[in-house]
Amino acid sequence: MITGVQMFGLQAGTGPGLGTVQVPVVNSFNKDNDNQVGGGEFDNNITVPIKRFDNPGYIDIVFNVDPTNGTTEYKLFESVDNNTGYNWRFYRMELGFGVGAGFVPSPAGDGLDFDGPTYDTAPNATAFTNVVLNEDVLLFNNGLHSTGAEFYQFRIDVPNLPPDVRSFTLRQSIPPDGIVPEPSTMILAALAGIGGLALTWRRRVS
Repeated sequence: MITGVQMFGLQAGTGPGLGTVQVPVVNSFNKDNDNQVGGGEFDNNITVPIKRFDNPGYIDIVFNVDPTNGTTEYKLFESVDNNTGYNWRFYRMELGFGVGAGFVPSPAGDGLDFDGPTYDTAPNATAFTNVVLNEDVLLFNNGLHSTGAEFYQFRIDVPNLPPDVRSFTLRQSIPPDGIVPEPSTMILAALAGIGGLALTWRRRVS
């Protein structure tokens, strides 16, 4: 089960996309509750009231864990703020271990997953209407996350990990092909291109 979140200075996250991350709530009051559906009394909750991307990179959150007698399931709520200056066509989540260049994806079948294959509550977002489901990867699509905050909900199953592993990582990112310039940025780029063509034409004429 999750015992807390690793702090990186004043932030509960790290990575090139980081603006700020806060994880004030990690409730683990019902351990070994995997697939106990039917009411909120079974839910362990993680709340991320602010996760702000200032750059279109990834953000890693590291959760510390202790062993129990089985698998503990968590429902996560996040408010994700897009402060990158780009609209997003996709939003990606991945489970693994380590941070930065040392991040290693979670192996298939290790029990650490996004509640697959049951998906007691299907992952959902206010910005997107579809999610490509994989046990260790979620890809939100069919929508647009523009400037400002949108809400994401999903679940994570936390099993007993190997004895020497006491944490796992939730990595979230905007895939390169998911970045769309905002209209103002596109207009400025177009004007710059027109200006460059005009300057080239003047040089040729002179």
